[in-house]
Amino acid sequence: MLEGMDILWTYNLRMAPGLIAFVLCLVLLPRAAIGIRIALYIAIFILVRDAMTPVGLWSFDDLRISFFNSPALLATLGIGSVLGVVCIVAVERDMHPLLVWRKGSLVEGAAVGLGTGLVIGLGAISLSGFSPLLPDFPPGFILGLVILVYGGNLLEEVLFRGYLQGRLESYVTPVRAALLSGLIFAACHSYLAITVTDAGWPILAFTVVEGIACGFVRMRYGIWAAVLTHGTAILLVSMPML
Repeated sequence: MLEGMDILWTYNLRMAPGLIAFVLCLVLLPRAAIGIRIALYIAIFILVRDAMTPVGLWSFDDLRISFFNSPALLATLGIGSVLGVVCIVAVERDMHPLLVWRKGSLVEGAAVGLGTGLVIGLGAISLSGFSPLLPDFPPGFILGLVILVYGGNLLEEVLFRGYLQGRLESYVTPVRAALLSGLIFAACHSYLAITVTDAGWPILAFTVVEGIACGFVRMRYGIWAAVLTHGTAILLVSMPML
């Protein structure tokens, strides 16, 4: 528990200078500069995500992800991501129309979202192998992992499938916006795949498939369904007993 909190403290200190710089940019930037504000939020997310690697919060083995072995730490990160969404949505009131939370049937959207995530996740781990990355995990680890993957990917989906895809739809067709949001999402993983880790092309290939799938799920059913797709896929590739 104490080790996990020490890592969390180190993680926050590592990000602090960059976060301060980004926040100052957002404060000084006019609210009307929506496109630039969206780009800055995505850049903040990339900083927050990629800073997890050097402090040891996660590691990669092909398409498998191994998270730090602390349920409390994982849950804290997931809850922090949800609070981040609440803050961004509260601050960016002018961008509320871009957030299409739900379209069509809630039940159908949940089924499609979960089903798409299962297909992507099971496909990825079948290619990487079903051997466990974390054979010895404590009670509560799975719950902490669930909170992290769905909370963290809520933030990611709000940025990419909410603000970005919603903004793109004012310039291009919904289909093209879905494709673009997926490809931009994958491109934003280039740093993680190439400069932050040595994971390479498997992460980029996975995120192209995942990003485009989430884009089309959001186009048809809204952000909540895309969160289910994204979160389920990541849950499976990071589940220790698979």
